[in-house]
Amino acid sequence: MISYLSAGLLALIGLVRLVAVRAGPKHLVVFFLSMAAGLAVSADATVRLAGDELLPRLVTNALQLLAMRALVQLVRGARSPEKPTAFWPIVLCWALMVLCYLDFAPHRFEVGTPGFQWRWSVVVYQVSLTAYGVACLVTFTRTVARSAAGRPRGAFRTGLRILVCAAVTTIAWVVFSGLPSLWLEITDLADLDFLPRARLVGLCAMVLWVLGGLFTTWDGALRLVRAWQGIRAVTPLWKELVAAQPQIALPVRHDIEFTLYRRVIEIRDGLLALRAHVPPHLGDWLRTPVDEPTHAAAELAAALVMREAGRSWPRHPAGPDDVHPSMREESAWLSAVSSAFTHSRVVQEVRERAMADVRP
Repeated sequence: MISYLSAGLLALIGLVRLVAVRAGPKHLVVFFLSMAAGLAVSADATVRLAGDELLPRLVTNALQLLAMRALVQLVRGARSPEKPTAFWPIVLCWALMVLCYLDFAPHRFEVGTPGFQWRWSVVVYQVSLTAYGVACLVTFTRTVARSAAGRPRGAFRTGLRILVCAAVTTIAWVVFSGLPSLWLEITDLADLDFLPRARLVGLCAMVLWVLGGLFTTWDGALRLVRAWQGIRAVTPLWKELVAAQPQIALPVRHDIEFTLYRRVIEIRDGLLALRAHVPPHLGDWLRTPVDEPTHAAAELAAALVMREAGRSWPRHPAGPDDVHPSMREESAWLSAVSSAFTHSRVVQEVRERAMADVRP
């Protein structure tokens, strides 16, 4: 059950990455999905269902090597210029493992005996698997450790450091589980005791990979959620301004954060274009003092009516200093203006007074 739960978490992270990174390299997606599939195939229930221990192990090891290659692709892709990762080493390793499997598979009933453990095909299989996995993990660990050292404090740097710990733990797991013939020879472990211990080390590594993946994607996920909330909040105001002034609309891009940025710019352009239509006697229509977002929304409501009627005032009063230095503050301000524009009774009264003012 633990294996399936860990596989599910890894698969979930991989699918989230796949949705977030629709274009460009998907090395992390390949890594998490490969490791998830490997854990599911190697689980006790899967092995019992297959009725054979050696074939699930071959499939699991092949998926693990694919995951290790994805890590190397990830760190090499981050370099400038990008260094491509050759595909022939893993193909050669897979082919060698399959040839070895074809040699020792007919002797599966001898598993656990010294004769099987030191069979040439078993030894070559273990050495090739371990050498390729360790080489990939060492490359990944060195690169990520250097990257983490140069990052500012935050969830992303914490995630990178957890990934370094995960890689080191995985190296220990690969060396331990990839060379059972050696460890069974130099320790007192029985063959039935070896696999549970190897699986425990592997699960510890998977937990670290999951934590590292969650921490490194946490900031990005939070930004997407905030951007989506910001888009929903400013959309009523944006629709009103674009309907009144279609020329302020910018080219569309299917990117959540950029969409929010674009709508904020369009709203700002629309508000500036409507300044000249704000009636100078707007203050007389406000019965009680209001906060700045409601005042800005009232100005907009009156300006839209006056623009439709063709009225403008070249020397209109300047609005409040509501320009904010960060996108988050700007989005929050315009969200408050949008809410007041849509729901405020004061704004509705100003709109009615403006409409009454322009009637002949």
